[in-house]
Amino acid sequence: MTGCRYLFISNGDKIIKISQPKNHKYKSVPQLVNQDVLEVILYYKNKDRKPHELLTVGFDRFRLDSNGNYEETEADRKRAFHNFFAFGMPLVEEVEAEDKPLPIPVAPIVPTDNEKRLLYSYINEKLPNLAADAPYVVESKIKASREKYEEFKNMAKKSRNRFK
Repeated sequence: MTGCRYLFISNGDKIIKISQPKNHKYKSVPQLVNQDVLEVILYYKNKDRKPHELLTVGFDRFRLDSNGNYEETEADRKRAFHNFFAFGMPLVEEVEAEDKPLPIPVAPIVPTDNEKRLLYSYINEKLPNLAADAPYVVESKIKASREKYEEFKNMAKKSRNRFK
């Protein structure tokens, strides 16, 4: 069985566990009003109904409103899937046959060193079964995201060079 945990990391070094959003709407977090937050989603396997093995992690960044709410908009969803639809879906042959250059890829969202330190501290305290693998899983995710972004940038550069 798998599970996930949603966290907000604020600029003020707070980590708050939040409930999973429903219909792209997050519950209010009054202590983080008008703040930019890093959303962290931990995906893990359960053993005996407890988190046992960290599988992967996801990151997003956004600003909470004056009530501590955030509702994902259509524009947010398009941004999140931009690279997938521009670079992941079409076949290379289809991309090369296009009469227009590829769009500029969206950079990955990655935590700062301080946010990673806070995340590891939280995992050590609240989810000790995931603590041993957490740095490896997080760093692997960041590395893979950056490598994929570089690959997409190179594809876009080559595409643009064809039209000069």
